[in-house]
Amino acid sequence: MFLLKKTSIFILLLIATAVLMFLSAVIGVILENFIEARSFFYFGLLILLISLFLAFASFNRALSSPIRSQILVAISSFIIFPLIFTLPLLSLLPELDKHTLYFEMVSAFTTTGLTGIYTLNGISDTILFWQALVAWFGGLLIWTFYFSIFATLDINDIFMIYGNRREIEKKNYETEQVHHTEVFLNAFISICLPYIILTLVLWGVLLATGDDTFVALIYSMSTMSTSGISPYGSELNSVNYLGLLAIFVFLLFALNSSSLFWFNSLKLNRKNFISTELNIAIKLVVLSSIILSIIYFQKYYSYDSILTAILRNVFICLSFLTTTGWHLETIFQLHTNHFSLVLIGLALIGGGIGTTAGGLKLLRFVIMQRHLRSEFSKMVYPSVIRTSESRMKLNDSIILKVWVFFSTFIFFIVVSFCCLSLLGMSMMDAMILSISTFSNTGPLYDVILPSSSFYEEISVTIKYVLIIGMVLGRIEILVLFALFNTELWRR
Repeated sequence: MFLLKKTSIFILLLIATAVLMFLSAVIGVILENFIEARSFFYFGLLILLISLFLAFASFNRALSSPIRSQILVAISSFIIFPLIFTLPLLSLLPELDKHTLYFEMVSAFTTTGLTGIYTLNGISDTILFWQALVAWFGGLLIWTFYFSIFATLDINDIFMIYGNRREIEKKNYETEQVHHTEVFLNAFISICLPYIILTLVLWGVLLATGDDTFVALIYSMSTMSTSGISPYGSELNSVNYLGLLAIFVFLLFALNSSSLFWFNSLKLNRKNFISTELNIAIKLVVLSSIILSIIYFQKYYSYDSILTAILRNVFICLSFLTTTGWHLETIFQLHTNHFSLVLIGLALIGGGIGTTAGGLKLLRFVIMQRHLRSEFSKMVYPSVIRTSESRMKLNDSIILKVWVFFSTFIFFIVVSFCCLSLLGMSMMDAMILSISTFSNTGPLYDVILPSSSFYEEISVTIKYVLIIGMVLGRIEILVLFALFNTELWRR
């Protein structure tokens, strides 16, 4: 452990990548996909050797700015590591070019799930497992990055909207000379254990309720990472209602960051924090489910399975609110504008801050909603004397940061939409793809605009526009701007 604390975060991630490849090789042997297993083993061994050489070469390097270094790693990891993830696939999937493979790995690593690899004829289970494993690792890394890097930045300091501003026990790097990797390792260890346990528990529950072993494993990893990746796309073919109930319950972990573990360096009022996000999530799911049920009954006039339709609507609403994108075999058609608008709205709002979910995030939505209500109240009743209760819940600095993030978020979606339109895509395709990438909800495109030839419809340039959108959506855009803070470069 001491040696790991003296290496860089980038090298640690290289070692983790090698371990993931060895795990895929083991799965390949179990599934008797020996060619795939050999490819993953050889590349895993190569990456492990390279990472060890780099670790020994940089062991006694001087300390650098911890925040700046970690921000650089957080941003560059979503660009560089997908390149490494594609290495074993270059010989295994010769029908796909390197740009498509890179697109697939970025989509998985950012937990977006915008994929078409499952549609290939003769695709092996080992490759499908590797895609889900990359997404699972990306989800784990998002949790770690948030609590080791993003939570210490002022741009994301909106955990508490009740009472005082939350405090983080920050170590004084300048005086204590703490290696910047130690913070990352502490967060990683604190998150990794419950993340693995919850994945295994969900896998066991799905197995116990009758799902296939391999499919249950993919479902469990994709649910915890909210990637929506499966051997069948984002559509759940299972008729196992107990298994669907288990997935529904485990999706709740994407609604607030303190659900996964109790991080000992955060002094949070957990009751207020949890109730705030869960309360608004429940209201959004209930309201959206009611709207979808009304749309269904107005269109089909079928009351034979009212309860089933309502329960499926609840499931799909929670799935898209967490940006997972699971949907069931449709007993209703999804090709209605009203239905699409509901799903788009849920995906844009997203799940909890600091979780694997994408989108605007629930707490930001709450702050915007309460601020708008307060301002409208002032305009309608300007002479009313207000108590300090509402102002205690909303800090002016936090409100400004939320609106800046919202404006930047929408601005980049519009820019992406314009770029895709200029590259020849239709307005509907460009808009849905832009929203899907920046909210990290790839299945949204598959649900609203299903296509059997996804790779043929997007050019290489479009793929890289979408890649930029997925990465910016994953790092929440403003983290990139924080890198240009001059204070970080003066240390």
